[in-house]
Amino acid sequence: MEALRAELRTTGVGLPAHERAHLEALLDRLEADEAAEDPGMSESLHLAAERFEVKHPSLAATLRNIGVNLANIGI
Repeated sequence: MEALRAELRTTGVGLPAHERAHLEALLDRLEADEAAEDPGMSESLHLAAERFEVKHPSLAATLRNIGVNLANIGI
């Protein structure tokens, strides 16, 4: 999660406010341990990664890595 926060601090500067807010809300859900209770969390991460793939590939990669890590632990 810290990687995503760091990515938001650097790459996220150019994001529109609503997209940045969406990512911060997603990150807050992850940090609040809601990921284990939310079967759609991986899908949310995947969709967010797709949205940022072209303009912010490093941000998309970070989102995908988090999704893979969650899948690896069964979330």
